[in-house]
Amino acid sequence: MQRRHFLRLTLAGVAGLGLSGCGFRLRGLQAGGGPEALHLAAANDDLAQAVRERLDQAGTRLDESAALRLNLGAEHLRERPLGIAESGNREIELILEVPFSVQRVADGAYLLPRETLGVRRRLHINEANLLAADDQRREAEAQLRREAASRLLERLRPLAGQE
Repeated sequence: MQRRHFLRLTLAGVAGLGLSGCGFRLRGLQAGGGPEALHLAAANDDLAQAVRERLDQAGTRLDESAALRLNLGAEHLRERPLGIAESGNREIELILEVPFSVQRVADGAYLLPRETLGVRRRLHINEANLLAADDQRREAEAQLRREAASRLLERLRPLAGQE
């Protein structure tokens, strides 16, 4: 029994090494993803900073002379009440929408036409403690921006190699 188990593991390891040696990779498991270099055309705001950090983490170099330009529009943050307001407690949904597009600098062709990326987060607010509610809302907005930046990077992954 132990010998069979050992042989199975050995064969699986040899097959894995053989496949990785010839360049085989599972889709979605690459470390970086996205274009190698990108020009970010955006206002200098919190969302643009979150996108810069996320692109840097993914290994995408931000360069004004890059072949692709990411046009990032102004974020639109809105609040939608959920349910009936109780005394002191209420639940809201924060919705962050960001228009973006990707175009080739050389000829101005859009590789990704203008789209709107939207992310949502539910938030429970206690009106009795307004200072904590403000902190909670700021933290939720920061989380929305980070999530929007991650989703934007997912949308950019198919553009890898099109520089």
